[in-house]
Amino acid sequence: MKTDRLHPLTKVSLIALTVVGLLNISGCEEATASVDSEKKQEEVIKVPVAVTSLQRQDIANYYASNATLESPAEADVISKVQGLIEKIYAEEGDYVRKGQVLAELDSDRYQLVLQQREADLRQVKSELDRINAAKSKNLVSADQLEKLQWRLESLEASTELAQLDVNETKIVAPISGFVSKRYAKVGNLVHQYQHQNLYHIVAQDKLEGVLFIPESRFKDIKLDQPVQLSLSALNNKTFDARIARISPVIDANNGTFKVVVQVDNSQGELKPGMFAEVNIQLGLHKDALVAPSNAVLSLDNNHMVYQVIDGKAVKTDITMGYQHQGMIEVLSGLEDNSTLIIAGHNNLKDKADVTIVENN
Repeated sequence: MKTDRLHPLTKVSLIALTVVGLLNISGCEEATASVDSEKKQEEVIKVPVAVTSLQRQDIANYYASNATLESPAEADVISKVQGLIEKIYAEEGDYVRKGQVLAELDSDRYQLVLQQREADLRQVKSELDRINAAKSKNLVSADQLEKLQWRLESLEASTELAQLDVNETKIVAPISGFVSKRYAKVGNLVHQYQHQNLYHIVAQDKLEGVLFIPESRFKDIKLDQPVQLSLSALNNKTFDARIARISPVIDANNGTFKVVVQVDNSQGELKPGMFAEVNIQLGLHKDALVAPSNAVLSLDNNHMVYQVIDGKAVKTDITMGYQHQGMIEVLSGLEDNSTLIIAGHNNLKDKADVTIVENN
């Protein structure tokens, strides 16, 4: 049996070739890894962000609260005489002026009483004229004349009362405003000075809102101080108002004081009962450096923003001033026209590379 044997030199050659091959493969892998590493270094990941620029504008400091608008003048209409309602002249929603007739009661009985009083008055006047004529001839005593004079005065007063009753069968508006409710119906019997409302009238040319403000703000609140009202029912439309009244007393139970805000409503856009957000202006800084509040990150009363400088996000500490409606005043830390990141900065690191995808 024959066995093939390799020459010792042949074995050495094969081993050498194998080693060289492995070295070549290792060298190729190292070269490939080196190229990939260089590519990764070149392809630095940039964080996409949205930015905005600082601007200068007026900004005010406000105390915010809420209030329900109400009318400073409203009245329940009642009858001053008793009678059946005969006619209705005003309906809900109508605007009425002070003194305008709203309804009318049956006045026949009162007319007759007035005619009776007027007849009695004419009789007494006639008798008094005769007595005065006889007095010159000393035919009438002074006592008789005095009693007749008193009766005349009493009848004059009674006649005026009867005339007043006739006039008051016409129900008139005590104030100018809108009829918010009508209770009166034709045929209803109403009683004199009873709490039986016929109408409810609300004046709306001016409306008020009542606030209860903490005593710590007492020194900041002044009469005629500017106020802004924002009404969600009118798509957050704002209205200028003012402080009309300030209570001089602090409520010991809750540590607040009452403030009444008044707003002009000559255009009739506002209605009693509407809910309003109230902002009382406490101060105003003109031409201030302002930034959007969503650019600011706060931690333990420290405030910071990220500026974009040469393509990098630079963390910058700032000092804040007034804040209002999504804007903040920057007192220190930034300069005019600084570019601030407003989105994409919550988990950003200082000096991180960024790319701007939106510029507001």
